[in-house]
Amino acid sequence: CAPPRPGAVLAPSPSPSGDPLRRAGERAVGAPDAAPAAMPKGPEMPELEEKGTVSLYSRTDLIKTLAEYYSDALPKAGMPEDHFWTNIRIILCIICCALGCYAQFGAKFPQDSSAILVCVVGYFAVSGIIAVMDYLVVQSSVIYVNIGEESVFLDIDLPNFSDMATVSLRTKRKKVSHETSVGNYFDSDGLLCQENVWKDFVALLADYEKKDTGKDAKKDGSSKKEKRSQAHPSPPTAARAAQGRGPPPRARARAPGPRYGG
Repeated sequence: CAPPRPGAVLAPSPSPSGDPLRRAGERAVGAPDAAPAAMPKGPEMPELEEKGTVSLYSRTDLIKTLAEYYSDALPKAGMPEDHFWTNIRIILCIICCALGCYAQFGAKFPQDSSAILVCVVGYFAVSGIIAVMDYLVVQSSVIYVNIGEESVFLDIDLPNFSDMATVSLRTKRKKVSHETSVGNYFDSDGLLCQENVWKDFVALLADYEKKDTGKDAKKDGSSKKEKRSQAHPSPPTAARAAQGRGPPPRARARAPGPRYGG
């Protein structure tokens, strides 16, 4: 093995266990010829303070750290947060709390038994609405931002006992996803590698915009073909259309009849 060059600080050798989180952080730091990875074209990465997690094996801590980063970085990059669904959820929770407080402290049993019944039914009905909204609309989103003229959910899904995280941009019309190991986002000390997170987000944003552009291009192509066919119909079709009648009926070939010979 050749000795390391002066000025290069090398991380310890990879562990035999093959842990992806450890492998992500065990790399050369400060080498003179180390070149940063090329950043895709898109919004510039905002400057934020370092973020990290205490436990690299806690699913909750990993998702929380990524959510905090996106919540701080996206508004600074020109994608403000949309609080519509958050406000709806807060209002529904306030209604649940108001019904519960009145049934507990305002109503007297058995004099106000009907009012208590209404409060109980209303509480569970509103709680059911919140649960349905979380399951169908919010899902696993960590932030709801405005990208261009539409609002987009950013989802983070990290299954239990797995290091593969899925980051998605989702609307009602379309959804794009990017799956990678969380070992690419955290080093061996638990610090968040913001450059890698932002690079993957910019690539995901480009895929999201391309998906919409591809559909529009297909629609434009089909509409142009329809206009071209209407403007320049085929000669037989044009002649029949000018005469106001459809295509002539096909002549059926008659089968030869039986011959009677003498």
